[in-house]
Amino acid sequence: MRDQEREESRASMLVAVDERDLAFVPEARGSGQTFSLYWRSVHARAEEALTRGEQLLLAPLVDFAYIRACNDVGLDPRSKVGFDAYAGRLHPVDELWPFAGESPEAMLRQMRREQSAWAMMIRCRTVFGAAQSRFGPQAEVRARDCSAHVLQALIEEVVGGTQSTAAYGLVTLVAKAAGFELGAYSFAVEADARPGVQDRDRERFTAALGASLIAGAKGVLTLEIGDARRVQVWELADQRLTPSEHGQLLLEPDGHDALQPQPVYVPGPSLPQPI
Repeated sequence: MRDQEREESRASMLVAVDERDLAFVPEARGSGQTFSLYWRSVHARAEEALTRGEQLLLAPLVDFAYIRACNDVGLDPRSKVGFDAYAGRLHPVDELWPFAGESPEAMLRQMRREQSAWAMMIRCRTVFGAAQSRFGPQAEVRARDCSAHVLQALIEEVVGGTQSTAAYGLVTLVAKAAGFELGAYSFAVEADARPGVQDRDRERFTAALGASLIAGAKGVLTLEIGDARRVQVWELADQRLTPSEHGQLLLEPDGHDALQPQPVYVPGPSLPQPI
């Protein structure tokens, strides 16, 4: 009964997280509403839900997936019918982001990260589907198994790389394959008595790295432990993760904040590789 009450105290909402996607939202389209005004209304609704003792779960609109889903069933993506039908789809609760009283700015930053992660997972499922058609289900199983072993090695590196009782690390994976971004994801590894990562981050990382291995993607994997600004680097290529001495060359062109201490890039230790 308690679990049922908890589910009943939650509601979900599909939201646009940038100006471009606002064109698909019926309440905003044609009204001249700016994205700023729209986002304030989303935040106000989330706060009102909390006041009523409910928690609003937010799903980011991913344009290419939304358009494809509407087209598949013959609905106009710019119609209210199309939007409502897509918004009414059931998503696993752990894929949705729960609002917990964040400011409008913090809420938007988080939802933009969620949109990027959802797009990544959709592309990963496309890669896994193609691999299954060609090689059978074992291709995905083996790729995910390798990714899980890599993640465990990263967790152990965090735990062993600090003397703190509250070890902390930041993992970042960026990979590209066949001319499009396949994975770009960062998440925290936190360790006290039981080291680990959140289930959502675990699933997204193993999917992103697994799909990257299958697709023969190129990219970079990094691990920053604590606040020492020491970044371990691995290059992803040819379905391998290789410790890299070229961290500054790979990462600094993306932009470094001159007000922050210069990171020290070092090759990471050997990681599990596909068999």
